[in-house]
Amino acid sequence: MCCGSADWKREEVPDHKFDFIDVRDYHNTGLWTRTRYGFLFVLVIKSIAVYIADIYTAVTLLAFNKFNGSIYTEVENNPDNTVAVPIKYGKWIFFGCILFSFLLLAYEAHKSRAIIRSRDISYAYTNVMANNYYSLRSYDHFCFFSQINNSTKKKDEIAFFIFFTFKGWKRLVVADGPRQVINGLTLYGLILVSGYSTNVEDYYGGNIITGIMLLTMIFTLVVFTGSAILLAIASIMYLPLLCYMKGNLKEFCCHKIDKRVTELIQLKKKERVAKQAAIARAEAKGDFSHLMNKKGIIVGQKMMQPTLPNVDVD
Repeated sequence: MCCGSADWKREEVPDHKFDFIDVRDYHNTGLWTRTRYGFLFVLVIKSIAVYIADIYTAVTLLAFNKFNGSIYTEVENNPDNTVAVPIKYGKWIFFGCILFSFLLLAYEAHKSRAIIRSRDISYAYTNVMANNYYSLRSYDHFCFFSQINNSTKKKDEIAFFIFFTFKGWKRLVVADGPRQVINGLTLYGLILVSGYSTNVEDYYGGNIITGIMLLTMIFTLVVFTGSAILLAIASIMYLPLLCYMKGNLKEFCCHKIDKRVTELIQLKKKERVAKQAAIARAEAKGDFSHLMNKKGIIVGQKMMQPTLPNVDVD
């Protein structure tokens, strides 16, 4: 079923670079687009906060040889708890995960830097850090990427879902997985310590700081579980997609992006030609309202009209 060669081929398109495209043509003032742009800032700030928290956790583990928070201590010191991870093992698991996350960040930054320098649109779109860099630097770039995303077909949407889900597997499995296992065991141990109590205060002792930490642990564990489920779904969907595309997933996505960029360029070119033709017809009829300001004064430049050459026959 998966035999045969692909009916597509990814080719380098020299003019599909930001040097040759005016992203201001794709400016969108829609409320939904602006809302998503604001949400992008929230996600970036959240990511920075996570790295700061990781640094604090690593320093706490190495300097004080303990987890930050009374929940871990309470669960670990309880003699009835059989699922607690000893601090001598847990701290190195946490530190190793944090170290790997920063190494992965440095590697991704190195890759995105090369992509940003290349100015290639398809590679910038498929690289999360480069995509965020262009989007945060310019709202018009974000609108342009949104236009690319809005022109997808169902099969292409599936391909992009699988591609971007796979991009985060290292961070999910290696950098977050072991830590979330410890968090899960700690939460389970806390339930055992509290005797399966239905009184919420029994789990954080009425301490607001401990309660916030408990909610944070639950939230991160839920997010991790959801991401793991999405990764499993993407893995299952990848097999039939592989038979459809018959090639490399990243090259397939870049090929689709190049096609969409071509479509967007051609569409804007048609709109520009149609607009110029409409202006030319209006000016030929003596209508210069498009060049006037609010006071009715012409402030714009009229279009050049075709003229016959002046030939001296003498």
